Amino acid sequence: MWLFTIAIALVLAACGGGDAGTSSSPAGEDATADPAESASASADATDDGETAVVTEEQIQIGASGSNSWLPIRIAAENGYFADAGLPNLQFVQIGSAPDAANALAAGEIQFAGLAFERAVLSTQQGRHVQCVMSIQDTPPSSVVVAADSGIEPGDWESLAGKTIGVVQGGWSEIVPKYLMQVAGLDVDSVQWTSTPNTGAMLSALQGGQIDGFSGIEPAQRQAIAEGYAEMFFDLEDPENLEEFWPDPFQATCLQAQAEYASANPEVVAAVREAIVRALGEIHSDPSIAVDFAADAAPDVDRSVWEESIAALEVTWSEDGELSEEAIANVQELLVDFGILEEALPYEEAVFTGS
Repeated sequence: MWLFTIAIALVLAACGGGDAGTSSSPAGEDATADPAESASASADATDDGETAVVTEEQIQIGASGSNSWLPIRIAAENGYFADAGLPNLQFVQIGSAPDAANALAAGEIQFAGLAFERAVLSTQQGRHVQCVMSIQDTPPSSVVVAADSGIEPGDWESLAGKTIGVVQGGWSEIVPKYLMQVAGLDVDSVQWTSTPNTGAMLSALQGGQIDGFSGIEPAQRQAIAEGYAEMFFDLEDPENLEEFWPDPFQATCLQAQAEYASANPEVVAAVREAIVRALGEIHSDPSIAVDFAADAAPDVDRSVWEESIAALEVTWSEDGELSEEAIANVQELLVDFGILEEALPYEEAVFTGS
């Protein structure tokens, strides 16, 4: 059993601008109904070949600077939202996940990229928020340790008595604690300390204040590239995912207030279309995302972005679908962790287009 209680947050990282194209997949039997199928106004061509405008209204999608949200940023940068009929949609970078969640709940933005549980927590607090599409099916997390630590990679028992940095409440904290419990070990045998962002993680490891950290891209790849860290456990390794993590799963999603989504299904469909297009192009050619990130952070060696994007590609959804089984699995884990008091029915947690 998972016995500890945590809150929810996301870590910040850098990203920037790039290039992309088209791809989508039909919903599976257990997936949500595609809003595009229930909203015929989404990006239909006019008689003269131009894309029909879904709405002229200004729409904002907010998220932190985490690389998790690169598909959204690429869609915005390359005009995919305009192509889908939303000429006045903007991506707004927000300082933290809690700030993005608050802005969404207050109606200051129409969509937010957040960890799945944010939608459930908002709903349980009286503001009904739903996931409208998947961004990441699995957490973008891995654990690194100091290169001179002598800790054997993958030996969770060897972390006993060590100090590991985490971003409290997010996948950064959930992943290592979950895996320790899977291994039958006492979570409290490790000293978990707050390293609230990428800079704090890197400086604490370099300065010897921690023995390792559970990072979200690209912190761990940067530390390894700079020579002072080595990989301890990589959840973004497909073999590790298959062996140790629930499948299917839902890590992050695009979220909207339920009332807004219900009143604007054609907008939801167009937003989804644009992001699925970006996801498809990234999976077809990951260098699109590498270029995007590298252009924004030229002081970081390009190899860091190449390895980070290769890892993130494992987590990013292929088609944006939110299956009932994936939603059930993530809610079961979060309830066991004490993050959620109880699970929501699928139709409350996910916008199905009706």
